[in-house]
Amino acid sequence: MSLKRAARLYIVGFIFIVLNFYPSKNLFSADVGNCLLCHKYPGLSRIDEQGKMKLLYVNEDIFNISVHLKVKCEGCHTDIKKIPHDPVNKVDCLVECHIVEPSSEQKFSHKDVDNYVKKSVHAALDKYGMPKKFKEDLPTCKNCHDEPLYRPLSFFKQVRPGISEAALGRCRVCHKKEDFIIRFYNHVTTRLHRTRNPINIAEVCARCHDDPLLVERHNLGTRAVFSYGETFHGKAARFLDERVPDCLDCHVNTGESVHQMLSHKDSAAITYRENKYLACSNIECHPGTSQQFASYKVHAEFNLDQSPVQYYFTLFFIILTGGTLLPLMAIIFLDLIRRLFPDAVIPRRR
Repeated sequence: MSLKRAARLYIVGFIFIVLNFYPSKNLFSADVGNCLLCHKYPGLSRIDEQGKMKLLYVNEDIFNISVHLKVKCEGCHTDIKKIPHDPVNKVDCLVECHIVEPSSEQKFSHKDVDNYVKKSVHAALDKYGMPKKFKEDLPTCKNCHDEPLYRPLSFFKQVRPGISEAALGRCRVCHKKEDFIIRFYNHVTTRLHRTRNPINIAEVCARCHDDPLLVERHNLGTRAVFSYGETFHGKAARFLDERVPDCLDCHVNTGESVHQMLSHKDSAAITYRENKYLACSNIECHPGTSQQFASYKVHAEFNLDQSPVQYYFTLFFIILTGGTLLPLMAIIFLDLIRRLFPDAVIPRRR
């Protein structure tokens, strides 16, 4: 028996013992292959054939509360057939998952999402099937889905954030398996409200839409997220008010997937000049508004080139405010000096 084969058998035997006598601490994890036995160590990495370092660490705490909790490692890394395994291929998010979509009883797939993106303003190909100019700048799935955020419901804080023991008790009336109850509860409650607050959404969009190079290269005109921050909505978002609209609320038709974001030149887009008021007239925002209400430029930057009227108006008030306050502050300062030094005089030259 070769030394390499003996080493492999030793590793497999060790993993078998661990799997049988030291189960994972999280009973709801999909890591049935116990991949975290190795991948739970933060320093785990390797240098690939191109000389780049690949980080192989998986944060177990984040994984166990992420949207992929029920997905087995082999569900995405389909080329892993043995342990220890060879270097894996890049994950294809369009493969059919082992999870069954309950309403259709078919295996789940992100292909529908991919079809939405291909028809959106972020598609790498135009409507004629030709590559767009600078297509490498266009976002991929991971540009937006960079972090498996989990924001539990905020109004249950007496015991644990986002966990209602009363709600779990009602689940247990019909459902007997505890792992199913926890998974289903987390799945539903995290979708009853925003998955990210407006500031998080704006930060993701700003990576491209506030990049001066990309703005100029794609002729976007303005820094969209910067100008959003200058509006009432953006200022309210900075105070962590989650009731204000974010980028997705205004750029996606109500009730549709956020992946169906269309160009403002498309007549089917909510941002089309004749449809913009529909975004504002949402029942949660300004119901009953007219087209005139949404006729202003949301993403106008108040500079001399784009908005000369607003620029001079703003400049006038800056000068007016400074011209009023600065002399007043000078008078107050001189009055304070007089009160502190009532007998002080400025010597005169003889």
